[in-house]
Amino acid sequence: MQISARYTLTPDEALRGSRAFKRLWYAVSVGSGALVALLGLAALIASRGQGGFGFFMIFNGLLFVGMPEAVLRWARRRQGAALYTPLTLRLDDEGLNLETATSEGGLPWGAFTEIRRRSGFWIFRRGPSQAVLVPERALDEAAGAELETFLRSRELMV
Repeated sequence: MQISARYTLTPDEALRGSRAFKRLWYAVSVGSGALVALLGLAALIASRGQGGFGFFMIFNGLLFVGMPEAVLRWARRRQGAALYTPLTLRLDDEGLNLETATSEGGLPWGAFTEIRRRSGFWIFRRGPSQAVLVPERALDEAAGAELETFLRSRELMV
């Protein structure tokens, strides 16, 4: 297999890709925040509006609900345009290589714990907090099919 592509990740794609990559943790944070806020509301009702603890729980629950999105959006702005440089992606039998104008690096297929397609991205997961995100638009239809066939034959794709 020899696949090569050149693309530039956009800020919106980086945001969507991060959401897709951190999907489980995003849902856990939002769900637990909603639960804490509801418990705070119940505590507030039980104390007939006199409990500061109920307000405290509601406030913290709302933080858990809104914080994942706020962190992702803040990181997108903080890192600026330097993050979104043109990339050359090369996929072969040995692994994945990425090259920019200033750097180059690669990983063998064994370095990935999980590879999947989700929400318009190829997600090459290295661990719970690291992944290489490649938008599906970077690969034409034939290259995407070839990559998927290769990954399934090696039992790398979920």
